[in-house]
Amino acid sequence: MAAIWPAERPGGQGRRAAPRLLLALALLLAALPARAAGDPFETVNRRTHAFNQEVQARLLGPVVETYHAWTTPEVRQGVATLFATWREPVTAASGLAAADWALAWNAAARFGINATLGWGGVRDAAAALGYPRRSFTPADALCAWGVPSGPFVVLPLLGPSTLRDAGAMAASSAALAQALGSDAVLAWSSGDALVEYAGLHAALRMVERESLDSYAVLRSAYRQRRAATCAVDRAAPEEEP
Repeated sequence: MAAIWPAERPGGQGRRAAPRLLLALALLLAALPARAAGDPFETVNRRTHAFNQEVQARLLGPVVETYHAWTTPEVRQGVATLFATWREPVTAASGLAAADWALAWNAAARFGINATLGWGGVRDAAAALGYPRRSFTPADALCAWGVPSGPFVVLPLLGPSTLRDAGAMAASSAALAQALGSDAVLAWSSGDALVEYAGLHAALRMVERESLDSYAVLRSAYRQRRAATCAVDRAAPEEEP
């Protein structure tokens, strides 16, 4: 992730791959109804959700609890900042794709500052210099283009998403794998996802303990979070209680 678009290979294949994949995805999803809501894949989604709960209880939960037991909050914050720093090139690329030049510049500046003055990314030196972190993904770029969310889906291990968001993630991952190698991308993505899950572990456990239907809670929470940042999703009809 050391370039704004995936690093160019001979013939420029890596640099051209991400825009082509995102454009193809945008054209595909543009055919969906703009107000696509509901949960047509609920049966499959619930099975995947149950699988994810088992993995969290038997594998991810113990791993995260061990991680918390053997590290300090300062160490965990440094690790989280490191992964966030090395996501900045993707944020910059997504900002360019959405024609948000200020966001792209902010992400590029953050990456340069944190990779140097921030000791390789473990310290957020950029924020102190007036460059706050602004999360923006390829899925947000598709949202800026007016691509509807499509149906709600639950991804194995990764959890709640939508057809648009999952497709954008798959397209960007494929472009990165082509440019950097699938092994490197898989290792990095796995570590990034595990660090993100570590920050959500306690909240997810509380949802499972306190809610009558944890699937419905997570579905609603994901939709509301996306609606807060995506005008297309805000225009979609609200879910029936």
